Amino acid sequence: MDEPTIPVRPLTDTKPEAPQPKQPVAAPKPEPVVAFKPDTAADAWLLVLAARRIEYLFANGGTDFAPVVEAYAKGLKLGWQLPQIVIVPHENMGVAMAHGYTMITGRPQAMMVHVGVGTANALNGLINASRQNVPILFTAGRTPLTESGALPAARNNYIHWAQEHFDQGGMLREFMKWDYELKHAEQVETVIDRALAIATSEPQGPVYVTLPREVLASPSSAAVNARPQQVAATPPAADPEALARAAKLLSTAQRPLLITANGGRTLDSARAIERLAHALAVPVIHYRPRYLALSTEHPMHCGWDTHALLKEADVVLVVDCDVPWIPKEGGPKPDAKVIHIGPDPLFARYPLRGFRTDLALTGAVAPTLEALWRAAQKEAPSVKAIEARRKAITDLSNATRKKARGGVEPMPNVITGKWLSACVNKLLDERTILINEYPTVLEEMVITEPGRYFGNASAGGLGWGLGAALGAKLATPDKTVICALGDGSYMFGNPTAGHYVSEAMHLPVLFVIANNARWAAVHRSTLSTYPQGHAAATKTPPFATLEPSPRFEHVIRASGGHGEAVREPKELMPALERALKVVKEEKRQALVNVCLEASYVKTS
Repeated sequence: MDEPTIPVRPLTDTKPEAPQPKQPVAAPKPEPVVAFKPDTAADAWLLVLAARRIEYLFANGGTDFAPVVEAYAKGLKLGWQLPQIVIVPHENMGVAMAHGYTMITGRPQAMMVHVGVGTANALNGLINASRQNVPILFTAGRTPLTESGALPAARNNYIHWAQEHFDQGGMLREFMKWDYELKHAEQVETVIDRALAIATSEPQGPVYVTLPREVLASPSSAAVNARPQQVAATPPAADPEALARAAKLLSTAQRPLLITANGGRTLDSARAIERLAHALAVPVIHYRPRYLALSTEHPMHCGWDTHALLKEADVVLVVDCDVPWIPKEGGPKPDAKVIHIGPDPLFARYPLRGFRTDLALTGAVAPTLEALWRAAQKEAPSVKAIEARRKAITDLSNATRKKARGGVEPMPNVITGKWLSACVNKLLDERTILINEYPTVLEEMVITEPGRYFGNASAGGLGWGLGAALGAKLATPDKTVICALGDGSYMFGNPTAGHYVSEAMHLPVLFVIANNARWAAVHRSTLSTYPQGHAAATKTPPFATLEPSPRFEHVIRASGGHGEAVREPKELMPALERALKVVKEEKRQALVNVCLEASYVKTS
């Protein structure tokens, strides 16, 4: 992210603001001094979380939670300020909820799971959060350290022996920015402050703390400070000499191109991309975007595939984008210059990433781009030349949209993914957030502001969308949240757990399932690798068939939601409108199981 721990302008704010003078990065204003003195480490843990503005504690409990349960019950009785508990019946979905909440607000939240087994269930979601630079304070209990004795928190259950790890953090250390095991009650405040400071320093990401039961139950005499003892480091800033070189390249470019995936992470970074693109007439490609920086209707928005423009570009700006093109399908021309920009422009935690890099500017996206375009404008071509290029790109942008969009007329004979996307697009307004885990055809969407579209994490760990949508709704209760899922990603999302949370926390979301009864990614990958192979010739490709398809519309009904299946094109729009009405007016979750094409096997 491009902001300090608590962004000044999070994505939930879509109203334009006048430019503000630069302010030094400072710690968030502290809450009033905590009036309660903890008796145990678990007391201190909860009190410090609340004092550090952790609003929600996502939790999937186990035998290691006993001291935390007792401390929370005591805190409720005594009137402590506490994080609100969100009980998540599956850890992967809980991490996705924390991810969704933070991607909307910029504020990291906390989660606690049951020892190593809970950690293992959460690992898929944590990989997504790590690759997306989403800060989460992720914690897990630890098997009690002692086998017997007077300590009340010593082992007292047969599972405590089999659940112990030699190195519990080892299974996820590769994807954590920092991990630690709490060793003493007096460390609680230091550990939380350090964890949050590291998680929210660029490049951001999740951190992991293990909490032994005896330590949580042990006495604590330390008072809780209102002000954090450590704060996030200031964001990185681009080297002035390298910035000047990049500006020189950009100012003399005849066919510049900007490629981004995460550039719309904050309002400031989205607006910086828009200003640069307009001022210097630079076409923008959102390649596999997780956030949108430009409106889909912006004259500099030139679609979703880099390769057509990439082969002609003489200067390529890669802005916070881990994979700017697929080398097997093409790359920049030999004499082009490639500039990577972002908090970690080389994506140093990726084991292999060989995209050509002539210049890498390490810096927060918004200030780096603002400095770049201001410097480039001083040496840019004449106003007439810029206007001519802007007109040519605008014409290309309009032609690209016109060619790519099929609209909703005429009605097809079968429901296709493209037509489904066009129908979902008709549901969107300025108060709607779309969470997309794979199925949405972006060419059909009209999304005009940043902060209204969020795509699946770059790591591709399935099961993200359902939880992320619930987290987004938790963060923005006044917005409508629509979650587009494939049938496979819906099943990975632990739907019974997700629909339970939706009902329990009063988080009405519209879930739209593009159900082709296939692992489409598996099938597409096989077809692209062996286009004339045996798998391409079969109607039921191995490892990719999900038939008979479950009646997903029944699952949501178990948690008081509205569910229906659609098989005919004429049924689709009325079904979507009925479901949206349930979400908006009845404040209940709804699901439409959209059976695509002939891949669906009808059952009674």
